[in-house]
Parts: sequence; C-alpha cells; structure tokens
Amino acid sequence: MKRVISTIAILALLSISAMGARISAYLITPSTSISNVKYKLKENGFSILGINNNVITITNKELQRTNTYLATLQVYVGAAEIRIQNPVYFAMAYLDDYKKGQLTVTVSSLTQAFGSLKKSSEHLDASALYHYRFMPGMPYFDEPISVSKLENIYTKVVGNRNILYTLPLPNGSLLVGHKLSTGTNGFLKRLNQTKNSQILPYEALVFTNEVKMMHPKFYLALSLPQLRKNQFMKISDIPDKIERDIKNAYR
Repeated sequence: MKRVISTIAILALLSISAMGARISAYLITPSTSISNVKYKLKENGFSILGINNNVITITNKELQRTNTYLATLQVYVGAAEIRIQNPVYFAMAYLDDYKKGQLTVTVSSLTQAFGSLKKSSEHLDASALYHYRFMPGMPYFDEPISVSKLENIYTKVVGNRNILYTLPLPNGSLLVGHKLSTGTNGFLKRLNQTKNSQILPYEALVFTNEVKMMHPKFYLALSLPQLRKNQFMKISDIPDKIERDIKNAYR
C-alpha cells in the first residue's frame, strides 16, 4: 500500500505539466533537523554539494544530464517547513525539450525521502513557463550575462572564498555556486521572503573559458512568481549588485 501511495504521489507531481495546469515553484514538507534532511537525501540517491544559511544544495545523475542550472536543486530547512525547488517547474523554464515524466527518478527520490510533498502557493501556469519572461522588455532564459572571459578562468575557481561549490557537467561545463555579499544577500528580507531562501546560492556556468550567469531579472521573477512589479521595484538595485558580486569572484 505504501508503494502504491508513493507512486500516486509521484505521478501527481509529474502530471502537473498538463496543458493549462498551475505548476508550483516549490515542494513543501514539515521541518526536521538539517542532519536528518542530509541523511534522507543521501539515502535516496542525492549527493550534497554544500550547505549555506540552512540551504542544502543537492544533485544526482539525472539532474546533471540536463547540463543546465537544473543540475542542482536547493533545499531550505526552515523552522516550520522544508522548501525544495520543484524540478518540474524549473525544467519547464530551462529546457526547450522538456517532456512530461522526464524527471521521474528525481521526483521519486524526493518523495521517498520526505513522504508527502505539498505544492507551494507560488506558481505559474504551464504555458507561461515555456519561454518565460516577467514582462515585455525583460530577459528570457537564453539571454544570460557574460561575467568573465579569461584563458585561466578555471584557476579562478580553485580555492576561491566567494565560491561555495562546483559541479562538472557531462557536456564539459562547470556549474558554480556563489556567495553573495551581505549587502546583496539581504534582498529577501526586504521583500519579506526569507522563507524562500532556497532561491540562493546564485549560480553561474563556466564553459570554454567564459563565465555566464542567468540574468537576475529572469531568475528572481521566475523564483518569486507571486511578487508584482511594484514589489520588485523595492529591489531594483539587486540585479546589478548580484552581477557585480559574481564578477568580483573572478577578478
């Protein structure tokens, strides 16, 4: 019976890609200790890349095969609940060739680790996630910012105190998680969104001696879909600050 229930839960999470469905950005489960969360994740096939401000960065082979920012998921262990980036939501925004059921292994592993996973109230319609942008004039996913281009760029990563983790991907690129400065990192508090700390660390991709990052105006809007234009205006300085912080890591 438990296996049947788990299978139903997995199919429910995967089937939200049906036309017209609302896709939740995060999956939620009751909180427990970080050590217990780490144990559950490892027991169900995830590798842990790092922990920062109660956010656990995880990966597995299925995620890595996407060769995108979807190679990792962020898991925030809050006081009342655990919030996990929904791989289906972000896959639909990142992958041109996303197919329903593509992330069965990952969704199954999360379900086995935590049991019942509730959908968060933050969501977008499935149709909005494909080729997503916040509003006309704002960037798409495939309009990244070139952070740095140096022949010795990979040496900048080793021992860098501004870098939390690195993950080599099958296509030869390197996914890098970055610390943000204290002045930049406080934007979630300004928005009263510290419960969504799982949107950080901020990542970039290194490939053929060039570092590129997702445009913050894309990533922040995608990650906080419940916020409106006037709320984002409160942090209008943050996209430039994030870009500056990432660039500083490679100087």
